Amino acid sequence: MKALGCTVALAATLASGCYHFSFEQRAAAPATPTVVYTERVGTYVNGFVGTGTVQATRYCEHPVRTELRVTAVDVLLSMATLLIYTPHTLSVTCPAAGAD
Repeated sequence: MKALGCTVALAATLASGCYHFSFEQRAAAPATPTVVYTERVGTYVNGFVGTGTVQATRYCEHPVRTELRVTAVDVLLSMATLLIYTPHTLSVTCPAAGAD
C-alpha cells in the first residue's frame, strides 16, 4: 500500500510539475535547417537567487527561438534538494551553419 502511494505521488508530481515557455524572435523559413543548443542553468531557493538566463548570441547572432523548460528531471532535482537548487533547461534554436 505504501509503494502504491509513493507511485501515485511521483506520477502526480511528474505530470503536473513541468512547464514550457517559448519566445519566437523571428519566423524561420520553411525547410530551413536549424540547430538546437540546450543547457541546464541552476537557480537557488526556488528561483529567487540566480538569473536562469542564457546568452543566445553565444550560439548564433540571430536566434530563431529561445525556450525555457522545467523538465521532469529538473523537478526531481528541485525536490531532492528541497527547492534549494532549482534548475531550468534552456534551449536556443539557431539556423544551421550557412543558413543564417
